[in-house]
Amino acid sequence: MAANDSDSTAGAGDAGPPGVSVSRRSVVAAAVASAAVFAESIGRASATAARLEPGHMQEDFHTPGLEFVFQATVSIAPVISFGRVSYGLRRIIPITGGRFHGPRLSGEVLDEGQDTQLVRPDGVTEICARYALRADDGELIYIINSGLIVPGASPTAKPSYVRTQPKFEAAVGGRYEWLNKSLFIGTLHPLPVEQRAVVIRVFRVT
Repeated sequence: MAANDSDSTAGAGDAGPPGVSVSRRSVVAAAVASAAVFAESIGRASATAARLEPGHMQEDFHTPGLEFVFQATVSIAPVISFGRVSYGLRRIIPITGGRFHGPRLSGEVLDEGQDTQLVRPDGVTEICARYALRADDGELIYIINSGLIVPGASPTAKPSYVRTQPKFEAAVGGRYEWLNKSLFIGTLHPLPVEQRAVVIRVFRVT
């Protein structure tokens, strides 16, 4: 009699109206459906993880490299200092000429530019140089070279970090249009004071 009562209750639960307690059979069915959904989500996660394993990363992602573009020796005039302003110590260094050489372009640095610098309260110098290059074939190239100079541990120590981000503007359709279509990074190395010049090396990010 108890078994018959259990079976009829289950049948009534399956077909009963809203609000009637769910039968054991319905509970089991719901659990099976939930398990299937969970298994499917685990499968998708595993497939995603597989695509991100080192072996797959080599296929799907590219690690940037550096390609040497040119080295420039840029002559400079004495510093023009504005003193301390709202954001730090402001100064300008006029650019008076120079030469540059590289595998794909060489020429001269024109004497119509300047390096605007701001020494921040934390001692870091923000630089932004704007000047022009004339390649040996006569093509003109405009450059904006911004960057950071982080001081060393002591006032007499060499800077601990010096990097720039050159941005070029060359004629569209010209020989050096490729400069407009890449990112670049540069280094800056001052020569002895009496030489009044700095050496800049530029690399293309591949």
